[in-house]
Amino acid sequence: MEKTLREALDSFLAPQVQEDVEVLIIDDGSKDSTAAIGREYEEKYPGTYRLISKENGGWGSTLNAAMDAASGRYFKQLDGDDYYFPENLPGFLEFLKGCDADLICSAFGIFEDESGGILSVESRIREFVDIHKTLDMKEIGNFVPAMHAVTVKTSVLRDAGIRLTEKCFYTDLEFVVKVFNNCRTFAYTELPVYMYRIGRDGQSMSVTGIRKHYREHQQVLLGCLDYWREEVKEPWKKEALRRRLEKACTMQYMFYYALECNRKQKKELIEFDRILLEQYPEFAQEAEGGHRLKLLRKFHFTGYWILGHQNTSKDRKLRRHIFEGN
Repeated sequence: MEKTLREALDSFLAPQVQEDVEVLIIDDGSKDSTAAIGREYEEKYPGTYRLISKENGGWGSTLNAAMDAASGRYFKQLDGDDYYFPENLPGFLEFLKGCDADLICSAFGIFEDESGGILSVESRIREFVDIHKTLDMKEIGNFVPAMHAVTVKTSVLRDAGIRLTEKCFYTDLEFVVKVFNNCRTFAYTELPVYMYRIGRDGQSMSVTGIRKHYREHQQVLLGCLDYWREEVKEPWKKEALRRRLEKACTMQYMFYYALECNRKQKKELIEFDRILLEQYPEFAQEAEGGHRLKLLRKFHFTGYWILGHQNTSKDRKLRRHIFEGN
């Protein structure tokens, strides 16, 4: 992350922001200059930036380390290749000072890696909640916010003992599921805070990232399905998270379509489908969407290579680098 880390860290340079935040820079066993950059900010802005160096353990491990070290009242994550809206951050912090909700949802933006241009701002929840008011979680219905929208009370993380899977990508899904299940109150602000980068080769949602880490997404997904079954007790939360995990199941099928679609991957896809059908039938029947999965099941997954080739060819033709079209 050495090429983008300064942009992320510069989000907090406004004096009124520095006074109110603790920025934990988790150096996850990096071999580039991440630690040196983090040390530079720590020395230049003591009391705001804090470098924590640890052995490599993956994205979930960095959040575990941050949750252990955090001293602020609220906790929010930022990847090293993304940034926070500097113009909106002071207003967001003022909002947090007057808020006591367990879970805060804020709008977030999406920007393109090569040009830096902002492509969209996501604020889907504003149509059906009162802005800036603390609500009971039941009032947001089946809405489960994306990771980029989430800010959570640090005490909720501690009291629930939330830990994430280590040595694994895609644990943002696990974080959102566990946070949602353990929060009681909710508030929303329309200020876009998080800016999410797309189109960088090698990131988890790029084709190259998916081909390298699709098994890790499946590992996290199956763990979340177990958590949903065993730990989510309230019926309305169970339904909201069922819908969110159904989308994650669909995404896992889409990941399989983005692979080389060789014989080994076909066997893995069949085994994943079998696990869903036998252990999680609530998800198996609705996942993936359309008629592709039904046809594959009907013909014992004959044609998997053709379907996958058509899907990736369409992405290349439309010059899509991630699955933003799905």
